Amino acid sequence: MQRVARPICRFDVLGPSTHQAAEEEGLNRHPSCEQRTTMTRRFLLKSGGFTAVGLALSLPASAKDDGKPGKLDANAFTKANEQAGAKLKALQSDASSLSKGDKSLVDEIAFGGMMQLQASELALDKSKSADVKMIAKAETEEQKGLASKLEEFAKKKGVKLPTELNDKGRKLLADLKASGDGFDRAYLEGSGVNGHKELRKTMSTVRDKAADPMLKALAEIALPLIEIHLTVSEDEVETLA
Repeated sequence: MQRVARPICRFDVLGPSTHQAAEEEGLNRHPSCEQRTTMTRRFLLKSGGFTAVGLALSLPASAKDDGKPGKLDANAFTKANEQAGAKLKALQSDASSLSKGDKSLVDEIAFGGMMQLQASELALDKSKSADVKMIAKAETEEQKGLASKLEEFAKKKGVKLPTELNDKGRKLLADLKASGDGFDRAYLEGSGVNGHKELRKTMSTVRDKAADPMLKALAEIALPLIEIHLTVSEDEVETLA
């Protein structure tokens, strides 16, 4: 019986990395080549495919830097922060007594601000993303300005502010410190998104229910900036690898 030579397929010589090009050139169209191609694809899906999935799952959740905080132009972001900071600094308080309800709102603002400040200071130290650091720097400056104004307010009113994080703040800081290569995601989601949602809720309550006029004015200034920080954080999360 005459022996039929097996056709040499392009796949045999060049390997899987150039197989697609070989198909496009029509070099794998012998029936035998097509059958072996199918078998090879099945093998790659069963073996190499799982390896690829494992590698993808192990990649660090780091933000993709493009020079923008989220989708917002960096200059526009900086300008919005500076304008809000100037308005906040210009606020003046009187020495009238503070109601119990307003004191509770001041404490809520202070706890939220401390949490955001310490989380953002940690981000400036631990994040490897320039865009995340841009967001953290703006948040740090915002919260330092807010803390300074609250201290001035509390002194005139004769009340004391909280000096330590509450349970929610301590948990966020602990989670961030333990996040490892997933720090950017943990910060953006924990502080950037969830933290600002909490701040928005607090400041909305202050705006609607506070009796002190300076507290109301503070909330009116803070809310638009909170929305900006929330939006850029949500957008930046979408760029995570």
